[in-house]
Amino acid sequence: MANKGEIRNLILEQVDWNPNQSTDFTSKVDRLINRAYQAMSLEAPFLFFEEEARIVTAPDVSNSLTTSAATLTVESTDAYVLKRSYLTATGPDVAWKFDGTWDSRRIEITDSTGKVHRRRIRELWTAVDGLLTVERISIDTPWPNLTDVDMPYRIFTEAYELPADVVELRSARLWDSTHYALRVTTQGIMERDERIDFQGSYAGRPTTIYRGRHVQIDAPTFTPVSSPTKPPIWVGPDPAGTFEYCFTYAWGKRDAVLQSANGLYEPRWESAPSPTSAALSAEADAITISLPHIDAVTGFNTGVRAGHSGLYKRIYVRRTAQAGTITTGVESSGVFHLLAEVAGDIESYDHDGSAVPDYYKRLKVVHGYQSVRFWPHPDNTYELDLRVLRRPQPLIADTDAPKIHEEAVGALVQSTLVLFYEMNGQLDVSQLVSGRYAATLQTLTKRYGNIAALRVRKRPARVGTSNSGSYVTYTEDHDLV
Repeated sequence: MANKGEIRNLILEQVDWNPNQSTDFTSKVDRLINRAYQAMSLEAPFLFFEEEARIVTAPDVSNSLTTSAATLTVESTDAYVLKRSYLTATGPDVAWKFDGTWDSRRIEITDSTGKVHRRRIRELWTAVDGLLTVERISIDTPWPNLTDVDMPYRIFTEAYELPADVVELRSARLWDSTHYALRVTTQGIMERDERIDFQGSYAGRPTTIYRGRHVQIDAPTFTPVSSPTKPPIWVGPDPAGTFEYCFTYAWGKRDAVLQSANGLYEPRWESAPSPTSAALSAEADAITISLPHIDAVTGFNTGVRAGHSGLYKRIYVRRTAQAGTITTGVESSGVFHLLAEVAGDIESYDHDGSAVPDYYKRLKVVHGYQSVRFWPHPDNTYELDLRVLRRPQPLIADTDAPKIHEEAVGALVQSTLVLFYEMNGQLDVSQLVSGRYAATLQTLTKRYGNIAALRVRKRPARVGTSNSGSYVTYTEDHDLV
């Protein structure tokens, strides 16, 4: 299969250019290739390979006792914090999770009048105070007073986000002893039929999946810069060199079974990246970069809630060159890889080579997350296998190969040439190549376009009459190909 560098050469040969061009020119051609690549994913999705994704549900959690040690009390000095306290020796009635997987979940709290309030959890944390263990929850909007005590609660997840690059969900199957496929339906039908969870009233093994809301975190505007303080020494094992940095904001974490190869959890939500830093070099010394205090920006730098906004930063790095004295073979692909995670109130990070960038975690284009909901509301931990079509990620390194059938590479070249000639004002040539591209797609459709997941045929079922005249009703036959 041709990679990006080979595709660029095919394009330059087609337009009779010398393949050895300036950096600006090849960068422009690369951008055109990626534009055509994205357009093809919409025009001919059948040329792209299907992939799998997973969702792991989380059961609801509520207080099992009504004692003051099991229910929630508002922090007397901070309306953004709810807490519970219990004797450390006795343990809690229900164990909470402090690994980030409950951050960003929803919580319903019932006050003394019986009114139920809904909030979103920002973060959970715990501390020991003498003989007591105090566990706290910061929430997204303040509690109406500072005096409520002994409040029952329910922690739940109303929707689950698909990976950010999923553009089409083709099937969902429960991974358990039943292993059955979930029925896919629309949000409108579920709302019309009142099949919407309300305060945990309907819970069980999911049988139906439907669309939820879209979620997006604002991207950072801060550019990582070199810190003026004296950095520590470079320790390795990752070799020194020249690097560029960017970072994202993240909130919440997905189930532990979905963590990456280096042990970091997948964020539930992640923003688009910050601007890229200037190239920074390291040989003997490490590189210290400055980061923003996002907790201060969001108002979580004061009171009991200080440092507990729930937001954290994921730092990405790309190597552009090796250090002058280092001869160890290290890739300099120009690709951003995940380097580390730091809390929202951390304002600097030392890159000293002790953390090796995660080779399998590239920086991805994120435009937010489409969520899905289940019926019935999941009453336990269920793992679901999803068959999906993903949005193609940009081809960055010259060795990056497009995720399309090899026979479709020619179509990608033609689609890029359409844009190339159009950019250069050669509209007649662009139109000619566009016709060839359409003919190529038609040929590829005969080969790959008939692998549809579902083909619907309508046939007349019966003829009837009404006051307005005769009518025909139809039934649908679904052919699984």
